Amino acid sequence: QFQSMSNTAKGTPKWWDVIVAPILIDGETEKVQRIISVSRDITDFKDAMLKVEESEKRYDNLINFSSSAIGILLGEDLVVTTANNAIIEIWGKGKEIMGKKYFEALPELAEQGYREVFAEVYKTGKPFNALETPVNILQNGKMELKYYNFLLQAQRNIYADIEGVGIIATEVTSQAIVNLKIKASEEKFRLLVLQAPVAICVLRGENYIIEVINQSMIEIWDRTMEQALNKPAFDVLPELKEQGFKELLDNVYKTGERFVAQELPIQLRRKGKLESAFVKFVYEPLREGDGTISGVMALAHEITEQVLSRKKIEESESHFRQLADLMPSKISNAGIDGKGFYFNKNWLDFLGLDFEEVKDFGYHKIMHPDELEEFQKRFLHATETGDDLEMEMRFKNKEGEFKWHLNIASPVKDENGNIKMWVGSTTEIQKIKEEEQRKGDFIKMVSHELKTPVTSIKGYVQLLLMMLEDVHEKPDPLQLKTSLVRIDRQVAKLTRLIIEMLDLTRIEESKLAMQKKLFNLNDMVTETVVDFSHGNLKHTINVYHDYVCNITGDKDRIEQVLINFIANAIKYSPNNGNIEVRVKASKNNQVAVSVKDNGIGIDAKDHQKIFERFYRVSGKSEQYYPGFGIGLFIANAIIESQDGFITIDSEKGKGSVFTFTLPCT
Repeated sequence: QFQSMSNTAKGTPKWWDVIVAPILIDGETEKVQRIISVSRDITDFKDAMLKVEESEKRYDNLINFSSSAIGILLGEDLVVTTANNAIIEIWGKGKEIMGKKYFEALPELAEQGYREVFAEVYKTGKPFNALETPVNILQNGKMELKYYNFLLQAQRNIYADIEGVGIIATEVTSQAIVNLKIKASEEKFRLLVLQAPVAICVLRGENYIIEVINQSMIEIWDRTMEQALNKPAFDVLPELKEQGFKELLDNVYKTGERFVAQELPIQLRRKGKLESAFVKFVYEPLREGDGTISGVMALAHEITEQVLSRKKIEESESHFRQLADLMPSKISNAGIDGKGFYFNKNWLDFLGLDFEEVKDFGYHKIMHPDELEEFQKRFLHATETGDDLEMEMRFKNKEGEFKWHLNIASPVKDENGNIKMWVGSTTEIQKIKEEEQRKGDFIKMVSHELKTPVTSIKGYVQLLLMMLEDVHEKPDPLQLKTSLVRIDRQVAKLTRLIIEMLDLTRIEESKLAMQKKLFNLNDMVTETVVDFSHGNLKHTINVYHDYVCNITGDKDRIEQVLINFIANAIKYSPNNGNIEVRVKASKNNQVAVSVKDNGIGIDAKDHQKIFERFYRVSGKSEQYYPGFGIGLFIANAIIESQDGFITIDSEKGKGSVFTFTLPCT
């Protein structure tokens, strides 16, 4: 029997299965009578077998020349029947592994639990896929840790019955180690996020999926981990989307530019209702190895309490500043070195400067040089002892004039008793100083004015006594009369001084007595002028009655005012003897009496001050004119008590007109 190939009549090659058998002669076994030949066309079978051989050859080539490690294990014992060079190299056993049971050849794999894995695939037919799986394998005589991607696939025969397990594996040790490092780094980052003292979350993708979030952020949001983790951020916090946070995240995600907010007011739904909060936070883009942005990391710190506390402090400071601006004193704050960093409105108005101009302003720039050394000495003492600094000193105003102030600087100390700053309260006492000066001058003048008539009276009395004691000579009546007249004048002067001082006391105590009655004002004016004319020959006093009326008031007191006006006119116009007294009508049924002189006059800035107690106009010429500085003060009090008022019209060097106005009856 044999197989052969021949061509048909049409020239088509055919494969034949040929059987040639001899036919023997009857009874004779050794003699062949004839030969019989039977041929069967097996071309299709032969073609099929060739295809199978080609397929198996391609299959073997595919396995042997594949870059992946491939092996076939047959039977329940998983005998190695097929293995390419790649998998033999992985196993580290050489060709001698062929025909051996897999786990007898590689017992270290059985110890790592892979026997059960292979058995499961063989039993169920379900494939087993592993990625970057660690395997301890014996290579070159030592155990080494390798990482593989591998697939276990059931091998079936033509009847679909499982007859073995196929292995396809790729070593990925280098990649796995890199991925493990990346994973370890990511785990460290995750732990860093979870343990960070500030609130952090990682948002991945353009939907901002919450990949990692720590407890601090959960507490700010008032959500749970289950509610937040692996959810889109704006599904978890829909209220923030309405407040523009999605636009902020989109800008960071698309441009890669970080966003920083130092003190942002937000509304968060907490305990079922929206609450106001303040946060400082950073949106930082997260980049992959190729530089592409894959997400955003948010770092936040709630500062609601700090902001509210600061706002309360700012509000308190604002109230302090408002209060300080309303206070009549000049309030300032200074550092421990004495340099001011706050001045209230009264200070700024006094200096005529704005805050930027007086910032870090040293007192020495506005302090009178005469007090600088003493102030420095006292400030050093206050700094060393922590005591208040209190000192009267002069400061220069915007007009360049030095004004007296009472300056009190109190230290503000910390909990350890160290000075943090100084609070200054500076009160202008210029008027008090001037008042004290005027009082001093007044006392001196009173002493002088009282001493002069008393001395004069004493002299005349002694002269008269001497004349009367001389028994040998009769006193000269004319000389006696002259001395007595002079004594009388001095007594009258002394009496007037005493009356003025008594009136001053009564005015201060609001006890100035008034005797109001109806009288003719014109007659009173005429009588007063006549009395002055008899005692004064240097001045001519002219009276003009432009209006005649009766008034109701204290005649003696009103006469006292007119006497003061005329006496002042005589005193302050020594070189011009013409004085004019005029009675004239005024509006609203009032009458005015004016006294005009052509004397030294009064500067406009002193017009109102001359009616103050003890005030006397300063200047070289005025010091030659004696007086208490209370006459006009008393006159003004008298006229006001009569429902009237006093006016002045005067110019320096051009005389004065004093006028009192009273209601007519």
